[in-house]
Amino acid sequence: MREQTSLDAQALRIRARRDVSTLLAGAYLSAFRGRGLAFEELRDYVPGDEVRWIEWNATARMGRPIIKHMREERDLVLALIVDLSDSLDYGFGGHTKRDAARRAAAALATAASCAQDRVALATFSNGLLEALPPAGGPVQLVRVLRALEHPGGGGPTEAKPAFAWAADTLPRHSVSLVISDLLFPDPGAALRRCARKHELSVLRVVDPADQRPRRIAPVRVRSAESGGTGVWGRRRTPDVPGPQQLPEQKLRRLGADVGLLWTGSRLIPSLHRFLEGRARGTQ
Repeated sequence: MREQTSLDAQALRIRARRDVSTLLAGAYLSAFRGRGLAFEELRDYVPGDEVRWIEWNATARMGRPIIKHMREERDLVLALIVDLSDSLDYGFGGHTKRDAARRAAAALATAASCAQDRVALATFSNGLLEALPPAGGPVQLVRVLRALEHPGGGGPTEAKPAFAWAADTLPRHSVSLVISDLLFPDPGAALRRCARKHELSVLRVVDPADQRPRRIAPVRVRSAESGGTGVWGRRRTPDVPGPQQLPEQKLRRLGADVGLLWTGSRLIPSLHRFLEGRARGTQ
């Protein structure tokens, strides 16, 4: 069992490196900026440098353009709060929402590690599965990828302990990024405390099969989490006891950036759009 998990984590790491190197590294740095700029050195101007960083006093003394080189002070914590519940074992064309959530989390953790940011992780299903406090470096990245291979747990999704952990243990102003289908009850005070203390972002995992066809013969369906059954058809609304949906409007009222994370071939482009939108402040 442990050997299989290690192999899965290694495959996830290879895919994440490819995703970051081809598309996501720059978008990540633009979306999650550091807290300020610190002076590093004076150097000669080279084409492409921003004119606003010319140090005019040094330029007058040296008789040639001199640039003030600034270094971004990041000191940033990216906290990934990842849903691994049974409702994500669903998708069209062999690509599940669970696959999308894991791959996106792995790519974001890899991008954060490359930017020398600290990464934290909380996975949840029917409660808090695993929690990794913030740390940097390749060892922490390996821990995160291995934790993402957790099989999840049965029963209804309970996200409250994960939000409580983020609110109570993470440094203030961490970037708390939730990756979930949002099929769970409102975590209440834990969610509000997390939103007040941190920068809250949410990626809602969606799949083309979520769109109900206009015409479908009545079919009996079963909830992945509650086990309840019901009839789904064109003359009846689904009557299946299942998880509640946390409304996006509530998250936005709390100040969260909310985006869509698609399964399959649209996964990385949708993640890139979310990062670009966050950088522009349009999420």
